[in-house]
Amino acid sequence: MTAALPYVHTAQIRFSDTDAAQIAYTGRFPNLAMDAIDGWFRDRLHTDWFRLNVDERIGTPFVHLSLDMKSPLSPRDVLDTTVLVARAGTSSLEFKVIGRAGDRVSFEGRFVCVFIDAATARPIPIPDRYLARISEEAAMAAALIAP
Repeated sequence: MTAALPYVHTAQIRFSDTDAAQIAYTGRFPNLAMDAIDGWFRDRLHTDWFRLNVDERIGTPFVHLSLDMKSPLSPRDVLDTTVLVARAGTSSLEFKVIGRAGDRVSFEGRFVCVFIDAATARPIPIPDRYLARISEEAAMAAALIAP
């Protein structure tokens, strides 16, 4: 069944996320986005990185990430991060992430992971059991991202 809406991960920005400027430390933003992507795996594929690695012996290391910072975050903010499958390759997934605090965009990013055999660290095709769901997510994202 296709999800009607994109996956959105909600996180409260905490004091421990901040730096001396009293805003979220720049180095925390990739973690916030990665937490959202892990949430996407749990919600949409009904698995997570731990289960993939330990139970299925499949890794999904990230080979690329980029983030554009738009506005700061503080512990007064609740961050809603939208996760979209921008592209699905043979072995890779490209995610578009958009972090918002209310109506304000805080960051936009692109994260690419590759499915690998955990024992050999060599790329493998995306497992068949996940392909249909990933294709649905990519089609939904294409409709939302299209100009």
